[in-house]
Amino acid sequence: MSKISKNIQMLNVLSSGRKYSCKQLAEILEISPRMVRTYKEELEKEGIYIDSILGKDGGYILRSKIEMPLILFNNNDIDIIDSLIKKSNNVEDSNKLKEIKNKIRTYCKMLNNDYQFLTPSKKEILEDIKEAITKNKSVQIEYHNKNEKKQRIIYPKQIYVYENLIMIVVQYSENLDDIRHLNLNRIDKICK
Repeated sequence: MSKISKNIQMLNVLSSGRKYSCKQLAEILEISPRMVRTYKEELEKEGIYIDSILGKDGGYILRSKIEMPLILFNNNDIDIIDSLIKKSNNVEDSNKLKEIKNKIRTYCKMLNNDYQFLTPSKKEILEDIKEAITKNKSVQIEYHNKNEKKQRIIYPKQIYVYENLIMIVVQYSENLDDIRHLNLNRIDKICK
C-alpha cells in the first residue's frame, strides 16, 4: 500500500477525535511505530497537526476537524455504471459515466465480496453490517475489548479494507461527532 494511502488511513483513524498510542496506530495501520512517527511528520509538513501527549497514557490526537469522505463502493456499483454506459445513446453521458467509473477505481477503496481470509461467522457479521449501512440502520453487537465482552448499539457508516484488516467506521451514539473505527475482528456477533 502506498504512503499516501497509509497517511489517509491514519487521518481516518485519528478523525474520531480519540487519543491513540503509537503502538495502537501501528497495529491498526499494520506498520511499525517508527513509520507512524514518519507519517505524523509528513502530515504536519502538509499543515495537518497531530498533537502528541507525553507520558504513560500518552499518544496522538487530532484536535482539528478533518472531513474524510465516507466512501463505500463495490464491484456491483461498477457493474451498474457499466450497464448504464451500455444503455446510453448519448456519447457525452457515456463519457461522463466512464469518468465517474475511473474516479471510483482511482480514488476509492473498492470492497470486493471475496474475503477468503475471513471465517464464515465473520463473513456473516460483515454482511449484516453492510446491510445496516445500506439501510441506514443501527445494529447491536457483542464485542471484546481486551478480555472483556461488551454489547453496544452502533450505527455503521463505512467499511474499509486494508490487506487483511477490515475496519468499520461507526457512530456509537446519535451524536454525529461520535465517529470511531472498529476492527471487525473485535466483533463477536450481531445480536438479533
